[in-house]
Amino acid sequence: MFNMGFFMKKNYILLAIYAITLMACQNEQKPAQEDQKTTAESSKEKKIHDDSTSPEQDSLLELVNQKIREDINNPELYVERSDLYLEFGDTQSAIEDLDRAYRMDTTNFRTLMAQADLFTRGGRIDASMRILEKAKKHHPEESDLYVRIAEVFLIGKNNKKSLENADLAVKYDIYNEKAYFIKAYNFLEMRDTAKAISSFRTAVEQNPDFYDGYLQLGLLFSELDDPIAIDYFNNALDVRPNDRDALYAKGMFQQEHDMLNEAMLTYTQAIKAHPDFREAYYNMGYLHMYYLKLYSEALQYFNQAVQVDPKYYQAYYNRGYSFELMGDVNNAALDYKKALQIQPDYTLAAKGLERVGGEL
Repeated sequence: MFNMGFFMKKNYILLAIYAITLMACQNEQKPAQEDQKTTAESSKEKKIHDDSTSPEQDSLLELVNQKIREDINNPELYVERSDLYLEFGDTQSAIEDLDRAYRMDTTNFRTLMAQADLFTRGGRIDASMRILEKAKKHHPEESDLYVRIAEVFLIGKNNKKSLENADLAVKYDIYNEKAYFIKAYNFLEMRDTAKAISSFRTAVEQNPDFYDGYLQLGLLFSELDDPIAIDYFNNALDVRPNDRDALYAKGMFQQEHDMLNEAMLTYTQAIKAHPDFREAYYNMGYLHMYYLKLYSEALQYFNQAVQVDPKYYQAYYNRGYSFELMGDVNNAALDYKKALQIQPDYTLAAKGLERVGGEL
């Protein structure tokens, strides 16, 4: 299974830095916004119901453990459980299961791919490539193998080799959406936006449920100030309803294009689905403070933001600024001081404190 999580985060920021960036304060009289920063041994089963797993995780582990009990020498089942351990953050157990699967069959395709992914996650690109080259000897016509190789070359900034391998993936499976997705990222790094858009579109044409393709198209068209971005964010949300990234990116596009009612509806949806979504609270506070001039309502949202994250210094600043706009300079000074305690070089808070006559 194609695992794009580790490079998606890096490239998501690369692509979306402007599309999902909160508007920065350009002078001391304007409130601050912030950048968004996108989860059995053969004779002895792994421990379940320990302190590190949830009931839902326990249930998933029990299901795969049952499969292993019924087919104890099947390496792919250990790979399946390894994937679960990685998802739960238990890297050591994941490594143990992959080692076990490899000892059972040193040529199994899924095992080799999982090992390569694990090396790539850990930044061991050379080790990952060695595994992939071995896989190529045993599985020379596996389309996903060339997707993995293309991904490794993309991480290594070798766009030419990455594109060559993505094309090989398409050669062996013309419908492989992941290959077109990798091609699109290469074109982005090569600053060929038109080809990137074309490849992302081809990816979602091959797989109408390809969430990542829709999200990236939404972000790209956000950069281009094209309202079609909303359609792609909605497509992404059709695939993954209430997804945090898609909701946030959609809300930001609406906010930056003066669709304030729509933005508030989107952020409200995000908060309802994700009560710990600090950026959604923050943006609601910003909308109420900066655009609507409803300072008391803004305070409530900034309060929620700092409750979720007590070190959210931008939220303290904007709460302080709301107090300042209400004429409450004492509480404004307290919040500016709090922001500076967390982030001593935060210029906006220092200037805010200066405005209200406070001292550190």
